[in-house]
This record gives sequence, C-alpha cells and structure tokens, in this order.
Amino acid sequence: MLNLTRIHHICQVVPALAPQTELLEGLFGFRCQHTWTDEGQGHRGALFGVPGRSGVAWQVLEPTAAEGPLRAFLDSPRGPGLHHVAVEVPALEAALTELQALGIAPAARAGNGGEAWADVSLVPPGGPAGLMFRLVEGAAADAEAPPAPGAGLGIVAVDHVCQAYRDRDELARLLERVLGMQELWRTPDGKHEDLADLVLRIPGEQMFWEIIQPVGEGSFIGRFLETRGAAAHHATFEVADWDKAMAACEQAGIPTFDPNSGETDGAHWNDAFIHPKHTGGVLVQLFWEEKPGVWVRSDKIPSGR
Repeated sequence: MLNLTRIHHICQVVPALAPQTELLEGLFGFRCQHTWTDEGQGHRGALFGVPGRSGVAWQVLEPTAAEGPLRAFLDSPRGPGLHHVAVEVPALEAALTELQALGIAPAARAGNGGEAWADVSLVPPGGPAGLMFRLVEGAAADAEAPPAPGAGLGIVAVDHVCQAYRDRDELARLLERVLGMQELWRTPDGKHEDLADLVLRIPGEQMFWEIIQPVGEGSFIGRFLETRGAAAHHATFEVADWDKAMAACEQAGIPTFDPNSGETDGAHWNDAFIHPKHTGGVLVQLFWEEKPGVWVRSDKIPSGR
C-alpha cells in the first residue's frame, strides 16, 4: 500500500484556459495561484486554491500541441473533464517500487528538469480505463493556503469525487489495497432502482471518494460507463449558504438541475447539479446541510470499521 500523505489537486483538461479561469475565479471563488506553459508536455496550465477547509487545489490544463496525451483525452468521449487526481507521496521512486510489488505499472511519468510525477490508472484487471491518479512527491507539491470562503458559490469544502464503475466492491477493494482508502458508508442493496453507491475515506481525511455502480437495465451509470469508461462522474462541493449559492448561479446565467431537499433529525439539507456544459466538462454537485452529517450520507449503512 502506498504511503499517501494527502490529496494535492484535482485536474481538469479544457479546450481554453482563459474562460475556465474566469469561471473558476468568478462563480466558484477559486484563486489562481500560478500559471505556466510547458512546451515539452504540450500544455498551458493554472493551479487554483479552493476555498474552505479541504486543502485540495484545482488544476486546469489546456493542450497546446496538435497531438499528445492531453489532446487525445480532450478529443475523446472522456474530454473535456476531470483528467486526474494528484496524490502526494513522500518519495516517488519508493511509491513506484511499491506499485511494482502490487503488479501495477505507471501509465506515464515525467521529471526531466521539472516536477517528478507518475500517472497510474487504478481499475481492477479487465475493467475499462479509469480516472488517473497522479503521484507527486511531497517536497514538490507544496501549495499556497486556500482562499477564505465567500465569493461566488460560497464553497467551504471539496466533499468528494465520484467515480463510476461496474462493481463498487471490486473497485473499493483495489483502492483500499493501493491507496489505503477505507469504506465509510454504502447505500443498502435495493434502495435505488438504477444505482448503488459506496463512500470511502481517504487518508488525510480532506475529502471522500464515492463509487457508483449501475443497477438494472437502462441505468444512466451504465450508459456513462459505455461512453466514458470508469471515469469521474462528478465532483461535489459543500456551500455555506444555499440561497446565496443559487443566486450566484442565477446571476452568472448558469442553471442548476435535479434539486433535492430534505430533513434529517430536524436539520435541513439541499443539493443540486450544474451540467458539464457550463463547467468545462465536469458534472458539479452542490450541497448544503444545516448540521454536519445530515445530508445524503444519513441514508447509508456505516461500514462498522
């Protein structure tokens, strides 16, 4: 198992960096920490601080080369959208040795004259291509302090990234074996007619990882897997004030859909989605809860660990 220190950043690949920067700084309240151009890797990039307590950064890459992995991703059914999640390890070479012992080979790596990193696709044998995890060394992964919540949506945390997969337990076992994630919650079998989900705790406890699997014929998750593979399905953010978040979306001319609201033990919660066409290819879920823990995890079964 890798010695995962923390989640460093979540990365999306988009056709153009400038409009995505405007969206993230304006509506999402992210703060651009630095930008760069890497001719060798064929991209422009920006790293953003995400408001709130998570300590997870957000990276955006724009391919500048006519060919290459990022261009291929962007032009595939998986793009634009979430490309990888970067996890920090104390020593990259030691992590790669551990992966080799686990029978896992990196999909790509770099480090000549710049930050050393390696990409790993973690899906069980025989599974479709999945969301990449990028391993970065801790000393090379330092980020500035996140901005204070308040602007735009009023984000206070990155709550989780959700990944689609054909079998939630199969993928959860692999993520536990390699990255040390531990099951926290799951929906009971049969609760939903089209899906079953499972939530994992990530070492460092900055955010969670959710796995959703299709159930029954015609599940929207089954269609997603056929089109995009075992990719990230959505990213979820907690907001401080629901009415202010919805007003910010309305002011920006960005609609939300699939709103839900409820009450658990006398405390209220709300959630809704923003379509990927308005976010640079990422399905975004927003939620607010009056008290910690009353949102949708309240209908799940604790793992007992």
